[in-house]
Amino acid sequence: MSKFPAALLGLLCAMALPSAANAWVSDPDLVAGDVFQFAPALFGAGLAWHRNDMEGEKQLAYTVASTFAATHAIKYAFNNTAWGERPNGSDYSFPSGHTSMACSGAAFLQERYGWHYGLPGYLVAGFIGYTRVDEDMHHWRDVAAGCALAYGMGRLFTSRWHDPNLVITPTAGDGFLGLRLSYRW
Repeated sequence: MSKFPAALLGLLCAMALPSAANAWVSDPDLVAGDVFQFAPALFGAGLAWHRNDMEGEKQLAYTVASTFAATHAIKYAFNNTAWGERPNGSDYSFPSGHTSMACSGAAFLQERYGWHYGLPGYLVAGFIGYTRVDEDMHHWRDVAAGCALAYGMGRLFTSRWHDPNLVITPTAGDGFLGLRLSYRW
């Protein structure tokens, strides 16, 4: 099984940890946003690995990578406009990269495995968006655009997972139509 998507996401998370360790004491919600932006994608990688879903691992990698690339391309395009300025006065505001990262994992979870996995991912992404606005790092429009972009990439690159152990077969006989369900343990 390919470990590349999980290793890539782990590397991205590890890159955020050194600065997070120093800032945790002074601003815990900002640091939580920095660290937990990777949580939905890491959970998605772990779930795909647990289910032996190699296709899902590839789709997660495509979703996260395309969201990352598109987010940064848009940031550079909008940087010299009014939308490029953050509330704290620094550059590269639109769209929110933290929120797009969190939403890319949530979009993958929702598209691949259903809302019961996607909804918690979107709740984490909502928290990330809140921390970015609360800390004057982004406007709400930046957060919404980052999540919308990630959702679109998730829809583009992710297909529904079907349990290979579950088999549904149509059956027909003398005077009846039905479905036969079988599950291999």
